[in-house]
Amino acid sequence: MSAKTNDPSGIYLKRLSNFIDIVYALIFFHLIVTYLPKIESMEWASKPYGLWSLLVENKSEILRIIIGAGLALMYWNQNNGLFKNLVRTNGTHVAFSLIQLFLVCLYVYFAIADPGLVTKSSPALQAGCLAIAGFLGVANWRYAVKAGLTREDLGYDEAKAITKSNLMEPLTAVVNVGLAFVGPMVWTIAWFVLPAVFTWLLNKRS
Repeated sequence: MSAKTNDPSGIYLKRLSNFIDIVYALIFFHLIVTYLPKIESMEWASKPYGLWSLLVENKSEILRIIIGAGLALMYWNQNNGLFKNLVRTNGTHVAFSLIQLFLVCLYVYFAIADPGLVTKSSPALQAGCLAIAGFLGVANWRYAVKAGLTREDLGYDEAKAITKSNLMEPLTAVVNVGLAFVGPMVWTIAWFVLPAVFTWLLNKRS
């Protein structure tokens, strides 16, 4: 059942959702602009293939864009998947949603502070922020179910399945906290490999 337009909690949910979408959009484009090779010096003009040569020479930065923007999109998608099953919100749900968003912003801060992954603490902090944000999102979803903030036709099995499906992101991030101390390449590759592994494990367990 959809929330009525005169229901304050339903209106607040819509405003919260819009606010989160805007922040994620800013995060997404900021990551792209931050990691794209600098072009102000016009050095690329003297290269054989112009801007394309510049991008090829800076493959690591392009990979950072794929990972950074991809993770931001993954958490935005997680948020959308949960919010579409809600019809209202309350103060507790809003507070946890904003804390989760702050942790994602903190991840971006650590990513921008060390774009080349020179230190081992930076990738560990990035993964740690995303791990806490992911588990907080799952906990907030479980709270929403118990508090009756979800749509009325949401069954127990469906709610449980949604919980399981949203564990992939934080589980991946937890493992990557440790892998950050192994090396930047292992840490980077793990973001691509681990989600598939955890998805397979969760499906097999189900």
